[in-house]
Amino acid sequence: MGSNLDIGQAQSLGRRQRQEDRIAVLPGGLLVLSDGMGGAVGGDVAAETIVGVVSEALKDGAAAGSALRNAAMAANKALRLRTRDEPDLEGMGGTVVIVRLTAEGALYFSMGDSPLWRVRGGRAERLNADHSVGGMLDAQVDRGELSTEEAMSRRDRNSITSVLTGAAVKGMRMDETADAIPLSAGEVLVLASDGLDTLRPDQIAEVVERGGPAQQIAEALIAAVAAVDKPRQDNCSVIVARVG
Repeated sequence: MGSNLDIGQAQSLGRRQRQEDRIAVLPGGLLVLSDGMGGAVGGDVAAETIVGVVSEALKDGAAAGSALRNAAMAANKALRLRTRDEPDLEGMGGTVVIVRLTAEGALYFSMGDSPLWRVRGGRAERLNADHSVGGMLDAQVDRGELSTEEAMSRRDRNSITSVLTGAAVKGMRMDETADAIPLSAGEVLVLASDGLDTLRPDQIAEVVERGGPAQQIAEALIAAVAAVDKPRQDNCSVIVARVG
């Protein structure tokens, strides 16, 4: 990976009443994002808990992929204890994307539908899986098992199938790296909440490819989402890491 790393972050409320995304950029190349479950009681509390516990668990610089998973499981336990002590928060939950940047590249762990994009050569490639009904439907479209129209018409597209809620995670999907993903100079990683899904992959790549500092790119992505003027725009949060 290139020796220089430039990191920026930005958020917007969209058309929601409260911000249920939480993001953190910490020393040692640690990036953390959580999107609280929309419509659930305490989505913002869940996201705050997840990001806080993960950040604390990894502050010592642990770089093994298993350390990222263990941190996420610690956050899940914290949610379970919080809802036990505060029953009014029952049903809260959140996605998680954790990225650790090292000299060898990027390690990541994720659960939920929050995307992790890598932009290079004018293309945006999603690195992690979409753990939602929509993600499964889109995979069926790719395999020729379902038409695009059928997949897009499903009312449960946005239902998340793998997420941290404090409940047992056995059987839930988890995406994680066994080895660091090499990154080259000029490549950009974008961690985001699903509010960024308002933009197509090619639109994300177009904004990133305009260049500039990572903070400028992060703010430009948020501005591009706002320009679409989607009637029910969700919260949108991004962390941008550009390799120099």
